[in-house]
Amino acid sequence: MTAYEECSFKEIQSKQPQFNYLDPGMILPVYDGLSTVNLPASVCSWLGCDPGAFLPRLTNESAYGNRFRHVVMVIIDGLGAYQMQSVRERLPENQWLKRIEDEGITTMLTSIVPSSTSAALTSIWNGKTAGQHGLAGYEMWLREAGMVVNYLPYSPVALAGKQGLIAEAGFPPEKMFPGRTLGAVLSESNIISRSHMPIMLANSNLTRAQMTGTSVIPYRRFGDLWENVVEHLERDASKTTFESIYWNDLDTYNHLMGMQNQRVFSDLNDFLTGLEGVVRRLSAMNIGETLILVTADHGHIENTPDPDKDLKSHPVLMNNLLILPCGENRLTYLYPRTGKEAAVKSYIQETWPEEFHIVNGAELIAQGVYGPTPHHPDIENRIGSLVAIARGRSYFWWPNRPDRLHSRHGGLSWQEMIVPLSGIVI
Repeated sequence: MTAYEECSFKEIQSKQPQFNYLDPGMILPVYDGLSTVNLPASVCSWLGCDPGAFLPRLTNESAYGNRFRHVVMVIIDGLGAYQMQSVRERLPENQWLKRIEDEGITTMLTSIVPSSTSAALTSIWNGKTAGQHGLAGYEMWLREAGMVVNYLPYSPVALAGKQGLIAEAGFPPEKMFPGRTLGAVLSESNIISRSHMPIMLANSNLTRAQMTGTSVIPYRRFGDLWENVVEHLERDASKTTFESIYWNDLDTYNHLMGMQNQRVFSDLNDFLTGLEGVVRRLSAMNIGETLILVTADHGHIENTPDPDKDLKSHPVLMNNLLILPCGENRLTYLYPRTGKEAAVKSYIQETWPEEFHIVNGAELIAQGVYGPTPHHPDIENRIGSLVAIARGRSYFWWPNRPDRLHSRHGGLSWQEMIVPLSGIVI
């Protein structure tokens, strides 16, 4: 751990509240300057525009520099600070990692609650917390639509294989979140905003919602991605630009094959080698002072499937719920039937002793876990009356498909919540 990393981690720890549901090793977001949700305001600051209603800038923003013509932000889905320890050990010869160690700065940030892709990426693109933008979990109860929705396909959970059904029902993705996106704010200041996305995600409803005001550039493989980045920056060298690069395969490998699987390191090595090649090419182009950032939306914690965590095998518990659980495997939203809250709590505590904290959803909202006010008007319904916070490596499973996940996220462990922010100026 570098001096910058150690200093920022200690600062995050020093700002942790003393709530009774926080175990040692659990981390809550530091929304006032040490979270990924603070990145949009700092991007605006680095590029010389007013961030408007975004949450405050990073407290360590000046460590990366003050003003730039171009900012390139790379988001590697799932690459938390915990996993970076293994990455440095397994990829000692990677030239990008060597460059960051020799010339760059790496600090640490918290993700948001929940520490999941759909919520955290939305926060990176609109400068608001989950409690403010309303996307508070992988699956959410939408009272206004009368259904549980998965925001990745933007369809009811029961029909998640059919993309965009919520949009067809009259809820267009461009109206999904309140306020202006980062792309819209930058565009209003005549700053070009581009997002380089895997082709399978480039036209999704969630991408459209997050990236209003941003040109989305699809890519197929790494070669396609890096050529796109170089070509666009070379063409617009004299303009002010923001380039976001999102790569999601590492998250998939972590989930399905485990965090130590060789695919993780092979593909990450190729990705970072390509990034290093881009840095060298841009350095030779004299395009103006450019900040290159690498961060993540969340981390992962190791896990193995456990049939006893499949709630479908616990009919007594399920019969006390109005609907299936929502949210995340490690931050689960529960909707007890009237008068059954105590029964739900007791069943979980007796069946899985010491594995979950059961907290009232309204209490978490009031304590700022989902961010400061003003909150989304429906946030209490979306989070539910009870929230099961996983302790250790525990989790719940309820989908009607096999559980094959070997690592997870969404919870409050430091492994899930702490992400790196590496930067270099060229």
